[in-house]
Amino acid sequence: MKQFPIVRAEGSHYEVGVAVGKTMRQPIRNLLDREKAKFGDTFVHYVDMLPPFIDVTKRYFPQYMDEVRGIADGAGVDFQTLFFTNCREVVDYSGSTSTADHCTIVAIPQGNQYIVGHNEDWDAESLEILYIFDAVTDGVHIIGLNYGDSVMGDSVSVTSHGLIQAINDLQHHDTQLGVPKKFIARAILDCKTLEDAEEIMKTVPRAAGFNHVLVQGQRLWNIESSAKEYIIEKIELNKYVHTNHYVTELKRIDKGNQESEKRYAKVEERLGDINSVGDIKQLLSDRTDPRICREGTIGSVILDMPNKVAHMAYGQPTPETYVEYSLKHVLS
Repeated sequence: MKQFPIVRAEGSHYEVGVAVGKTMRQPIRNLLDREKAKFGDTFVHYVDMLPPFIDVTKRYFPQYMDEVRGIADGAGVDFQTLFFTNCREVVDYSGSTSTADHCTIVAIPQGNQYIVGHNEDWDAESLEILYIFDAVTDGVHIIGLNYGDSVMGDSVSVTSHGLIQAINDLQHHDTQLGVPKKFIARAILDCKTLEDAEEIMKTVPRAAGFNHVLVQGQRLWNIESSAKEYIIEKIELNKYVHTNHYVTELKRIDKGNQESEKRYAKVEERLGDINSVGDIKQLLSDRTDPRICREGTIGSVILDMPNKVAHMAYGQPTPETYVEYSLKHVLS
């Protein structure tokens, strides 16, 4: 059974980045070649737009810029070119558009904690660049699914503070010069509390916004954001689902995503029957229309906090393809 590669490391942000870059060197180079081919002559134009984003990110999060520099050095690629893949906003900032048919998140309470399931959806070629990050830096241990070219945080992870973050992409109409959303997600992984995460949303200027489903203990916070706004839904020990559209009052800035709304409605209708890890495996493997396991599903993760176990499936999941990984070394 095929499994994701694992990067285990401990050290400075730069040292951890180097470990990622060395392990994921060829997939990173393949990705950059695809990006250059996809954008053609405009690729250089987008890279030329990066310095203001680099400057503002360095001002707020120099430590995460060290991670990107480490990944670039480990993979033997140019730093600014790699920063492009960590700053997807530069494409939208210049007036281009993209779709957001990515990822399904479901959370169910069990005891005084949660079980969180996440399907990672992107393009099929990106499967080769996914890996399991299992590393310690600045005293925070993080384990989760991640893209080799990226700072940690834009898929699904859990930290030694018992904080889970699962990300949904959103498409909205407001963008601005600011810190790219991948770095906002990375910063949240270093937070000790949900309140610390809100402080980041309050104080750091964002270039665009993700949907962050955050879970810690019996609390679940759904943070929907854009470049200029954010709203937090605060939930305690209730079931929850999120896909790729706004469900709060920020729906007024949503570019619209009918596929996501159909997927959301299907999962919400089934939530009453989802009560265990096994049920979540069945749900995330569902290939009936509207599909939960989609053509673009390249990985699936279930974080079982009561039992301190992660279940991860490589590529499109079936209930039988999940592999167990202990979380005890992270949550001790």
